Amino acid sequence: MMYWQVEQGSLYPALHRLIKREWISVEEGTSENNRRAKFYRLTNKGKRQLTVETSKWEKLAGAIARILRPTKEDQP
Repeated sequence: MMYWQVEQGSLYPALHRLIKREWISVEEGTSENNRRAKFYRLTNKGKRQLTVETSKWEKLAGAIARILRPTKEDQP
């Protein structure tokens, strides 16, 4: 299993940028262990942007896969 590490000080600035772009919304509330918490939700605008970014990623990943795929001449 692969885990991603977010550098300290990078998560909240990223969340604020997403809020400013109206890609996510935030709601303050109480967590399951009765502590103050913020809950983030993807907005409709964010869902549309996610579709755009996913498409870009798939194109890039496909291009990289084609580069790394061996050609017929490279195969035994």
